[in-house]
Amino acid sequence: MKKIFILSAVLIISFGFLHGQERESLYSSYAAHGTVILSQLPSYENIIAVQRELEYAISNSVDVFGNLYIRAWSTLPSVLTFVNSDGSVTICSSDENTKITYVYEYNQNLREIKSFSFKNELGSLGAFTKDNDGNYYFFYGARASGRSDVNMAVIKLDRDGEKTNTYRLPANTPNSFNGIRVPFDAGTCRLELSGSMLAVYYAREMFDGHQASFGFVLDRNTFERIDTGAATNANLVGRNTQMPYVSHSFNQFILPAENGFIFADHGDAYPRSFTFARFQRGSDTRRLHAFTFPGRIGDNPTYAQMGGLAKTPAGYIFTGTYGRIQNNPRNLFVLTFDENMARCSNPVYLTNYTRDNGHAGHPKIVSVGEGHYLLLWEQFTFSAQGANVITRSQTGYKSTFALVINENGEAVSAVREFGGIRLNMNDTLRYNPQNGRVYWAINGSDTSIIIYSLDVRSIF
Repeated sequence: MKKIFILSAVLIISFGFLHGQERESLYSSYAAHGTVILSQLPSYENIIAVQRELEYAISNSVDVFGNLYIRAWSTLPSVLTFVNSDGSVTICSSDENTKITYVYEYNQNLREIKSFSFKNELGSLGAFTKDNDGNYYFFYGARASGRSDVNMAVIKLDRDGEKTNTYRLPANTPNSFNGIRVPFDAGTCRLELSGSMLAVYYAREMFDGHQASFGFVLDRNTFERIDTGAATNANLVGRNTQMPYVSHSFNQFILPAENGFIFADHGDAYPRSFTFARFQRGSDTRRLHAFTFPGRIGDNPTYAQMGGLAKTPAGYIFTGTYGRIQNNPRNLFVLTFDENMARCSNPVYLTNYTRDNGHAGHPKIVSVGEGHYLLLWEQFTFSAQGANVITRSQTGYKSTFALVINENGEAVSAVREFGGIRLNMNDTLRYNPQNGRVYWAINGSDTSIIIYSLDVRSIF
């Protein structure tokens, strides 16, 4: 495996909270590694950001045209973020032309430490994560020409970037219900660790042309399969260590939980709802279909968007946006449900947009400790554009907002506005408890990445 370690040239976008000698010191440390230029992008006292120039093209992770939040299905993010146990930050992206994966390591102040690259195991990068020992895990998928093709693979790299293990799956892998012809089709991909378990969950097109979710769980040390395959009926109670199955799953999410994972889907068919599954090693999988969408099975448009999930002392909290019909504005809401997937709350709405205000889009949630949860979302001008017809005419990004809530969905801060600070459409926010900051990354241009760091404490 070829590794390339380089010193970085970074563009400082905002020094934010830094002042006087401290600001000058950080400026000098970055300057030692490359050219430092102050940007014209918005500057906020509680946000710092760096821009890294790339030697390859990267697709949009941001809703540039301001209408992708309307679309019935989600897309695979082109840049991914992870916060390590020591507080450092890892950014990953892939050159889809040359099929090379790039990894960039930063300290918690966003000074680049190292970077390396290697050839994709196969096809396209779906997702990555890291463990507390510094090992990397990557999942790749490729379109299969036939059922016998091996078109999916998980690889493990040590902290030096050397491959130590591989797990490959054929397109017609057992218990897959018509196979995986096209991984990441009309949806995204997630990969997370919980103890010794590694979970992968993603959208796929089957060989009969149908779209649904698919996933599996491995032992991260041995790479042996732990799960027993997927249920093929969303209304069945899951058997021991069984994966969920959602027909027309247009977005997926994984939350690591004690001895397992919580899987979340934006379902359009079976079921047509936001739906959740608790997977625990040695236990039956529990299912909860919450927030059912009106309309016919498989309509595609649900006029909703899935934002993500976080753990609470009593269970879990979920965020999304919803408008019910095409001509309604979409608003931000949260749901809460218990540990056993037995009870779900009514939605608690946190915005009250009208057609004059516009829509809420691309919601995010992350636990920031002490029973508090950060919500981020973008606001767009109102549009009644159809969910299956996405044009290149801009419908209008307006601004970005932040709010801290408690486990019941009640606001514990004022809404803060961060105009011009864009969100990654489908990647996950990552919190660093060591410095109280939340991190995410987007593509800054066709050939650059911007990494943001937000001080959550300043919002209270």
